Amino acid sequence: MKNILIDTGFWFGLYDKRDNYYDKANELFEYLSLGQILIPYPSLYETINTRFAKNKEGIEAFEKLISKPEVILIDDNDYKNEALELTMNSSVRMNKPYSLVDMIIRLMLSDKTLKIDYLISFNPNDFFDVCSSKNIELLYE
Repeated sequence: MKNILIDTGFWFGLYDKRDNYYDKANELFEYLSLGQILIPYPSLYETINTRFAKNKEGIEAFEKLISKPEVILIDDNDYKNEALELTMNSSVRMNKPYSLVDMIIRLMLSDKTLKIDYLISFNPNDFFDVCSSKNIELLYE
């Protein structure tokens, strides 16, 4: 069984017909049937914002999806402190800015205890290096 980690932008594309990635997200949706869907909690915070919460059709579909047994919500407790430090260091000292959520996802991708086969993200440049080093297939446009 394959494990697919999903970044926030995918959910916006999937559930908002006005999103620039709507068509691509629907094309990539078939990958979700390959196995377990891994959703980092920080992605949930980004996804279920006020605008998305008002999208009744989208929020209902998302609720149905995340309630499935093949969906695993990944807690960020093991990653958040290191991610904060790395995000600040990367942005301030290395001039390579990452969002805190993206840094947490980067740490999850690097975690040897998490088996991740695919990452779906519409920000491939933020993850290409870590996916390449861990042999994780990056699915994007």
